[in-house]
Amino acid sequence: GAQFNILGSLLHINFEGRGDSYLDGGIPDYIAEQREKLVDTTTTARNEPPSYLKWQDTPPPETPSNWTFIKPQYCNMCDTCHQKWLQSAPTSMKNTTEKIIVHYHLQHNAGTNFFALAHAFTPCATRACWQIHKHCLISYNEQVEAENIRSNFYKHGVQYVSYENMLPPRFPLPFVSESAREGLFFTTIMRDPMKRLITWLRQLQKYPSRATTKDVGAPPDFFWSEMEGNRGVYKRENLNVRWLSGTLDDVTPDHVNIAKCRLQLFDLVIVDTTYDAAVKEVICPLNNWQGLDEHGRCNGTQTPHHNAKKPDPLNETDSHFVGAWIERLRPSFELYDYARILSYLQLKDRGVKDIPEMSEVPSYIETLSRFTNIQLNTPKESLVSLKNIDRFHPPKEFCDNLKKVWVSNSDEVPYVNGIGTIGKGRIYTSHG
Repeated sequence: GAQFNILGSLLHINFEGRGDSYLDGGIPDYIAEQREKLVDTTTTARNEPPSYLKWQDTPPPETPSNWTFIKPQYCNMCDTCHQKWLQSAPTSMKNTTEKIIVHYHLQHNAGTNFFALAHAFTPCATRACWQIHKHCLISYNEQVEAENIRSNFYKHGVQYVSYENMLPPRFPLPFVSESAREGLFFTTIMRDPMKRLITWLRQLQKYPSRATTKDVGAPPDFFWSEMEGNRGVYKRENLNVRWLSGTLDDVTPDHVNIAKCRLQLFDLVIVDTTYDAAVKEVICPLNNWQGLDEHGRCNGTQTPHHNAKKPDPLNETDSHFVGAWIERLRPSFELYDYARILSYLQLKDRGVKDIPEMSEVPSYIETLSRFTNIQLNTPKESLVSLKNIDRFHPPKEFCDNLKKVWVSNSDEVPYVNGIGTIGKGRIYTSHG
């Protein structure tokens, strides 16, 4: 009804007749609805593609005339080391047992800690791969993009590539085809959305220069800045959903499903609760990383520990604002719960035995209880568990249609917004 439209406007959630929230009793009802009705009948009647396959990209950026590989800033490889590397470097992934780790770094999701691990053990690692230096994002075509990554490994020892940008909707990451994925191992990390929000608020308060003038202030000021049109790639909530789906507009169920379809393609999804097990039992053995660096990595506790003494940016904030923020983050909680299931399942399938027990309480409900003292009951069919995984999966046909796009892109340089891009921060628009 009208009250839901008002709430949707306030919270930037697109209800469109799908009930009063993304999670009705902790479970996304739109998933069941989309399984029955996989395309928008208004577009189907005109023989047009469904909304989630419609978007507008900006034209390809104008590439520099001398566009070539430039060594990443934090690369371990000295000039002498590089010459030694070239003498024994593989010329094909078929003649090496090692993998190139391709990480998708969602901002404020422990990607910097993960980079520090890779940096300690790889010949060369990108903290954030730069398009302008030809580390990544050179082509929409997954074969061309994959070959660039492998070539940078053969020629420059880059064995860890970290994408840290909002992905254009039709950019294929992770790659779909086996030939494009050859020799690559795709990872990403996803934190509890509320913890990520708190980190984001703390960063903006600590470093005001990273925010606009309207951003600087107490948490309610940040909340209302969303209503005032402050919607940059690095400034909006639900960043995990937005970056994986490529939307700067209001988040819709289609965007959540696009994000889920991408998550399915990662070789290993890591969440905050599985970080230790993932690093110790999968990442370190992957390329036979052994021994210690100054932080004790690959032999003991790896979890990025956040200092409990750090100031709480929500301190004394009205609980109504906190509750409204939690509601606004419901798409992220839905995606996080799916990531938790995938992470647990992937570790189990890889034979990892010491996996932390997964809380079956939907993260939205748990967070609402913790921060606002609102208590909600969770029916058995709504629990976050392997038994209920089908309730969290995106529709198969939905993902299959996306994959058809991702594997059929022409060799065209993507226009991307964010750090190290040729476009220098200009924004493309999405539709769907």
